[in-house]
Amino acid sequence: MPGKPRHRHSVVIREATSLSEYLKLHSDTSKGWGDTKIWCRGQSNTTWKLLPWEYRPPFVLDSDEIRSEFQLKSWPLLKNLPGSEWEWYFLMQHYGLPTRLLDWSVGSLLGLYFALRNNTGETAAAVWLLDPWALNEKTIKSAELLLTTDDAARPFLPPIFAKRAKLPQKPIAIVPPYNSPRITVQRGAFTVHGSERMGLESFIPERLMKIEIPANQCVRMKRDLRLAGINEFTVFPDLDGLCREIRAELNC
Repeated sequence: MPGKPRHRHSVVIREATSLSEYLKLHSDTSKGWGDTKIWCRGQSNTTWKLLPWEYRPPFVLDSDEIRSEFQLKSWPLLKNLPGSEWEWYFLMQHYGLPTRLLDWSVGSLLGLYFALRNNTGETAAAVWLLDPWALNEKTIKSAELLLTTDDAARPFLPPIFAKRAKLPQKPIAIVPPYNSPRITVQRGAFTVHGSERMGLESFIPERLMKIEIPANQCVRMKRDLRLAGINEFTVFPDLDGLCREIRAELNC
């Protein structure tokens, strides 16, 4: 049976030691939240907060300078230029620059895969479950997921070096354009933080759950995921993902 619930700052924490326990917790949570289509975020260390890179130490001194440098110097390397400031921002996140974004997936097993992917069994991993509609209802008073073209999304990404631009305080859930094979396969979604530098769990603990995977079960559950067809190549459908999966399968 899944582990008994624990509460920490009002966020429910449960434990799963197998795929079946994990899927049951996911299903039960969805039903308990009114059959909500849950977003999942896997983290390889359960102690990590839901805090975007830009708000983790050492802190970014000038985020506009980073955005400007990336746009200025990356365009000769791109086959297709992003069509909006949001697409540039998602691309920054994809290639490992600090942003105010947190990655989520609509797929339950995808969230678990990202929790276990880089975990070697030395620490417990975690999958966070989020009701994104409840987040937006609480922070922007609208129980709808935002698109990047929506007026309500615009203040969360002001133009670079915009004078007098002031970020909203609280985070939102936003759906990106599915304009790449990777984000489509991973069924990606994002939360974007505003000006308040607190973990997402501080804003909506009542519609978050953390499922912890004990350290001594991480390697086995990752192997079970591969047997179920969730691996590097299915999650990253490109040559890099294929080669990583071949190395994992052949232990090389």
